[in-house]
Amino acid sequence: MKKSVTKEEWWLMDCSFPDLQWARLRVYDDNSAEVFYGSRCSNHKNEESACSELVDDEYVKFSDLDQDDEEYYGIPFSKIYPPSGTTDEVLKEQMYVSSGIYLNP
Repeated sequence: MKKSVTKEEWWLMDCSFPDLQWARLRVYDDNSAEVFYGSRCSNHKNEESACSELVDDEYVKFSDLDQDDEEYYGIPFSKIYPPSGTTDEVLKEQMYVSSGIYLNP
């Protein structure tokens, strides 16, 4: 039986700022979770375990970044959008974004 996605979140690696290194967290209807880093996926028994992996790998939840973070990092988070696409192959090309693409001198 195919699992359905009940939640999807995007995370950014904070130690790579101003470059953007994305990760996607998905939670499924059976409460299992998956983290997609672009080059690999990791499966977890639950969301808590997946979030722990992301935090250990120095990722922060994109939706938690605010104006104070924009000022601190010098990154216009309010004008940045997570990767989009219908397949992981399409997303893979968008999982790393060099700061030169969105930062203007």
